[in-house]
Amino acid sequence: MKKVFSIFVMCLMAVCLNSCYFTNPSYDKEVAFKQKPWFVGETGVQDEPCTSLTFYCQTTSAVEFYMLPVKHEFTFDDLLSNDNTQLDVKISMTLQIQKGGTPELLRYYGENWYETFIDPYFKNKVREYVSTYSPFDLMSNREILKEFDTKIANDMTSYIANLSKKHRFPIDVIQVLTDRVMPNKLQKDEMDQTAAMTQKKRTQEVRCETEDARAKAEVAKAKADKAYMREMNLNADQWLMLQLLEKSNPNVDVVLGGTSSSMWNIRR
Repeated sequence: MKKVFSIFVMCLMAVCLNSCYFTNPSYDKEVAFKQKPWFVGETGVQDEPCTSLTFYCQTTSAVEFYMLPVKHEFTFDDLLSNDNTQLDVKISMTLQIQKGGTPELLRYYGENWYETFIDPYFKNKVREYVSTYSPFDLMSNREILKEFDTKIANDMTSYIANLSKKHRFPIDVIQVLTDRVMPNKLQKDEMDQTAAMTQKKRTQEVRCETEDARAKAEVAKAKADKAYMREMNLNADQWLMLQLLEKSNPNVDVVLGGTSSSMWNIRR
């Protein structure tokens, strides 16, 4: 009888050992345990998380959670701004699970808490806020973009606080950051074409202004030349000769008309 009992105990110990598991999470992880009954009853979650070497039985599941901040990146195509310009938006949100909160997170919100409760709400908020801003502000005004990010972050925090009124939702919103806002390809091509036409117009305007200025300078020079001719009693032929001499040799004295009164030093 004793022999039979010993064999039974050994078999029971072997079964127990074979049905036991262990977990030893790293410093950046926390484990919550989901317990299942042996025969009948409901599945439950242990109140305390695991952060070190822990053994658990076969009917219990160990669910790991990453505890450091996690950056979730999003790329939106063709979001409509307040003037219906289609924009492509690249934005990120950084979240972190609160220490010791994984059992509540698993119990009330499940392993897919992010996909179920966070992701769709965040995407809707981004679409909503983009529709209230000018595309030019979102693309080029850093102050407006900072305001945009702050509003979304505040809304996400309020949303999580509202969920926590019923059951704690142990998630912190660390940061919302818009990386880039650009018009979609069709809009960008149209804007590039408009910018090129605007630049061409400006170039033509500057060219016209330059030509007008040059024309005014030529008129002023002609008036000055005529005044000089009158002052020196020169006719057109004498004026042309003087101009030629100035260009060929500016270091000579010139006598026109055969009298000393018609002598000029070109250097003066």
